[in-house]
Amino acid sequence: MYNFDAKSIPVLSHDSRAAIAAADDALLCNAQMFSTIIQTARTSDLPINVTQDLYRSMIDGAAKFLDGREQIQRSLKAMHNIVRNSDHAEKMEGCPDGNPRFAQLDNRPSAVSKAKIAV
Repeated sequence: MYNFDAKSIPVLSHDSRAAIAAADDALLCNAQMFSTIIQTARTSDLPINVTQDLYRSMIDGAAKFLDGREQIQRSLKAMHNIVRNSDHAEKMEGCPDGNPRFAQLDNRPSAVSKAKIAV
């Protein structure tokens, strides 16, 4: 079992959402800029080798943004695994009396088992 301050869970959750939003904003900004570059290039008399290099550079940059987003995803997965191996799994899942799914797995009491809700 890992031991850490439970107060960090909402902070991690907020920061995780902010990091994903920032990565998405970077991708969107790159796409908008790429669109503008294509539109500008169409109205100019640039040779194909110049536009090809420019377009390739923009696509490579977008791929790097996407790679960064994937790294965020991997970090989030690692953080979730840490929390699942702690006493704070319920807080991560947002169930005040425990997550019923986890309760079934490890026989912890949960709101569902306490209330004996019929399905």
